[in-house]
Amino acid sequence: MKKRHEFMTKLFMIITLFLSVLGLSTSAYSEQSSQSNVYTVSANERDFLARYIFSTIEQQSKLTFEYVDYPIFRERLSAVEDRKVDFVANVTYTRSRAQRFHYSPPINIEPTYIFSARELPFDEMKIIGTTMGTAFNDIIQRHYPTKQVLGFNDNDVAFESLRADDIDGYIGTFLQLEAFLGAGFKATLINDKVSIPPVSIITNKPENLALLDMFSDIISQDEVQKQIRAYMETYIANIAIAQLQSKLASTGLDLSVPVIIYLNPRHPYVYADAKGQPTGVSVDFATEVCNLNKLECEFIYNPQELWGDTLNKLKQAERDVTTPIADSPSRRFYLNFSRPYVSIEGAVAKRVGYKEEVYKHISELFAEKVGVVKEDVFEKVTSRLLPNKELVYYDDTESMLNGLNLGDINYAITSQVTLNALLYEHRITSITEDKFFNPFYQSELSFGFPKTERGKILAELFDRTLDFIDAQTINHRYQAPVNWRELNEKENDKRRLNIINALLILLALTTLLFGFITNHRANHDALTRLKNRHALNRIRRQALDKDHGLIYIDLNRFKHINDTYGHGVGDQVLRCYAKIMKEQIEGHLYRIGGDEFVAITPLSEDSLNTLLPALERFRFEVRGQDLMLNLTASVGVFLPNISELSIKQLMIYTDFAMYEAKRAQHIGSVVVDKDKLDSLIAMHEPKKRTHSSRPGT
Repeated sequence: MKKRHEFMTKLFMIITLFLSVLGLSTSAYSEQSSQSNVYTVSANERDFLARYIFSTIEQQSKLTFEYVDYPIFRERLSAVEDRKVDFVANVTYTRSRAQRFHYSPPINIEPTYIFSARELPFDEMKIIGTTMGTAFNDIIQRHYPTKQVLGFNDNDVAFESLRADDIDGYIGTFLQLEAFLGAGFKATLINDKVSIPPVSIITNKPENLALLDMFSDIISQDEVQKQIRAYMETYIANIAIAQLQSKLASTGLDLSVPVIIYLNPRHPYVYADAKGQPTGVSVDFATEVCNLNKLECEFIYNPQELWGDTLNKLKQAERDVTTPIADSPSRRFYLNFSRPYVSIEGAVAKRVGYKEEVYKHISELFAEKVGVVKEDVFEKVTSRLLPNKELVYYDDTESMLNGLNLGDINYAITSQVTLNALLYEHRITSITEDKFFNPFYQSELSFGFPKTERGKILAELFDRTLDFIDAQTINHRYQAPVNWRELNEKENDKRRLNIINALLILLALTTLLFGFITNHRANHDALTRLKNRHALNRIRRQALDKDHGLIYIDLNRFKHINDTYGHGVGDQVLRCYAKIMKEQIEGHLYRIGGDEFVAITPLSEDSLNTLLPALERFRFEVRGQDLMLNLTASVGVFLPNISELSIKQLMIYTDFAMYEAKRAQHIGSVVVDKDKLDSLIAMHEPKKRTHSSRPGT
């Protein structure tokens, strides 16, 4: 009894608690509903991307968002955790945060930068600063356990630490770009160095969970992602331009004078496109620098200019910039340089199959014919490695590769990038890089400037601007695919297959055409171009179509024409009569013998009245003899729809009718109707006169 009482007491408590929770839930739901789908978002007032994301969601849903400003990132997270606000955007996933918040599926990846006070690569940095409470602390410790991470809540403190070298660099998002650039620090994009996970929208309210998937569906649309990317790129570019303009204004550079940039021809850095205009890696870098700084730049491109002249004009400040150019200690005595924007390595090219794995160093090529480009950096390298060696000189790399292909030289020394670009562009598969050689040269290409005050200012300006240029995209734009030979071979295979298919199609069409011509010749008379007896025999077992009749024609006294005027005139008469038949008769026309014709055509009483006179009599002019002949023909006509006999049988009775007309002489044609057919059958059955037994004409 006591246990039962305890059980009932516990049950009552559970029910009471359930009703209490239900009441709270109902109250919360009513409160949320009364807001008419209005939700609060925790955001920094400068976090334009979060506002853009939620405004996009507003446009594609019935939701409304209000923003609550929390300047410090950790405070934004706390506001969501304490359920003071509904959502926060652009939060990176970590395991510890996953225990505190509900995450939407990933919505985008933010550009991440390392800010520094001096030129130190990220890999060499030992102490890294970042905003306290962000995911960068966990990410750096996981992927770079040897680096020490310090957290900051204040940008000014981070600035002081960078200037004092207390930290080597500071990791932040693009939203911190403006502040750090404004403080004079260098910004380097490191998304390719640090594996930054995508960001999400978070909440801590269970009633908002269903919305997270909807948010992700909206933001993950291709068009929205493109807009977000374009939005960020525009924002970053505007910051870069503003910072560069600010720096430029303080340099004292005379902006009324155009910046003259010489484009040094070196494929793929500078070369002419199909329209003869300069293009390439260096051209794109130079153009970006001019555009970002809003400089008036004048580009000079002269492939015929010698490198010695180019160098002298730069030294004498006749030009402001030359690119690409390799930085070297000796050149620094008379030139200023920006930092390099691309690296180059030497390569040894040879014909495919020539002396495989024989040489490992250029110095071993003393007995070989070696080609170099005049006044090129690789001429100096090769001359140093092969002293007293007589080299073969070329004006450019393209002509050198042509000489290698023709066998004028056995090896060509050039840049690896230039070699691959030219081989790929011209689809040269007979030349390859000899990878058995040890590395023999590595350098970097930069912008070169005169050793003047203007040159120094421009060098610093170009150097700063390179931080804001997407070097990877530009370089990738002009690189040959790694597997280009394989791709080229596949293209060739496809091309060969297309040729084979075209030949097969051509063969099939030729066969069809030959068959058509052969069939046409087998079924047509060569002289008159009418169908012949063979064509008529193919349908002899068929009956006439409805409303179709059969006409049998024999030219009178044709043997006399041949004997009197010759067979040439006789042939002309046959062609003349065939032409008359084509003009007068719509249907199938046949020449079945020397002077015999057959027509199968629709017939009516009216058409016969017009047709028969034209067939029975015609005039023929003998060419070259001033002679006109009045000729006649005997015609037998089998009317339509009077018999179901085959064409072969109909020809027999029509032949009888035609000969009846021929014997009568005073009439040109005999028509076979129902009565006439009965008469002919009675007269000639059972002995039908055949073509072999009838009298001659």
